[in-house]
Amino acid sequence: MFGESRFNPLFVKILLIALITLVLLVPLGRVESLIAERATLSQSAGARVAHGVGGPQTIGAVMLVMPITRTWSDDGKEYSETKNYRVLADSLDIAGKVAAELRRSGIYTVPTFQADLHITGSISDEVLALLAAPEPGVTKKLGDPMLFMAVSDPGGIRLLDGIRIGGRMEPISAAMVSGLEGVSAPMPAPAAGSPRRTEFAVELAISGTGRLQFLPFAKSTHVSLLSRWPNPSFSGPFSPAHAPRVAADGFSADWQVLQVNREYPQSWADDAVSGVRIGQSAFGVDFYQPVDAYQRNYRAIHYAVLFIALTFLALFVWEHTIGSSLHAMQYAMIGAALSVFYLVLLAFSEHLSFAGSYALAASAMVILLATYFSGVLKSRIAGFVTGTTAGVCYSLLYLLVLSEEYALLLGALSIFFLLATLMIGTRKLDWYRVAELHRRES
Repeated sequence: MFGESRFNPLFVKILLIALITLVLLVPLGRVESLIAERATLSQSAGARVAHGVGGPQTIGAVMLVMPITRTWSDDGKEYSETKNYRVLADSLDIAGKVAAELRRSGIYTVPTFQADLHITGSISDEVLALLAAPEPGVTKKLGDPMLFMAVSDPGGIRLLDGIRIGGRMEPISAAMVSGLEGVSAPMPAPAAGSPRRTEFAVELAISGTGRLQFLPFAKSTHVSLLSRWPNPSFSGPFSPAHAPRVAADGFSADWQVLQVNREYPQSWADDAVSGVRIGQSAFGVDFYQPVDAYQRNYRAIHYAVLFIALTFLALFVWEHTIGSSLHAMQYAMIGAALSVFYLVLLAFSEHLSFAGSYALAASAMVILLATYFSGVLKSRIAGFVTGTTAGVCYSLLYLLVLSEEYALLLGALSIFFLLATLMIGTRKLDWYRVAELHRRES
């Protein structure tokens, strides 16, 4: 009796089906790795495009930089110390129009932009005037001050004639301050007496890929952007001051950032504030592509094991309900076909829209399963039922893949519905009797 129970054909078949399901994790894992590999290649395509148009751009305007050398004597010895002081603007206003488009690199698309920015503001040398004030026993020498504007990828600059300082256009040159790349223009040294407030203006045309951000380099920073890109994603620690307008024809957004909102002061010496710390305050917009093909492929394959397991469960119940037995090898071939679906979907989605790719891959799989079951069960009706059921399941999977906010809810309800259907459909099935029939047939 123990031996018969131990080698019960029904029990053995269940174990084989479970083993087949586990074995299918290997090819599914390989497909998931392939998706990750192709996604990485897509990102490298973005880097290739960036070589031509510029990478993600971060603009910081402006910073007044001036070296001050202090010399003094102590015990007959002379000492000297030079510090580079940085002072941010009092007010900053940036108004920009951004044209964005997708560019291709091989089979991949990368969002690119060109921004025309009108930058105005004012900066005071009050802090520098205080630092340059006479001290007893100390000689101070002021270096050449400059206005520095941070540009994360200067290779994307398309138009920048100079920086207008106090009504005069000053030429620019490449510079690096506090670990930030950018450009600088010479500025007259602070005059003795009352502090001086200087107006500045910049007309900048700059291109880049993926992201346009700004640094709050002022006591009050205002940024206004207008673009026809329909899918913006607002990034950084500061959100638009008012609800941005986002529509099919583009977006408009305004930011207002104050000195008290950021985590570094209005002035400092040398590298007391690092470029990394400054970079953490960047805010702006990402030119977002709604769930791209690789993200959707990831979502689809995350449901693969569950999809295959439920398919095997349904087949197992079906074969013992209609009395037509399927061999373990047939389960293996069905599982292999269901796994190949994800590879076919990935291959198509690199060349076609995801909707079209999914329709082709799912249609091919439905036809294959319908044809296979027509032959296995020697019934066209069985093949039609199988194909129809597979079509419904793939339609459901498509809805799960597309849904970002309700994927969990739809997935949970779908699993519950499928299990409920199987349980209700087999509630009167006598599994002891089925097991006994398998024992006799063996």
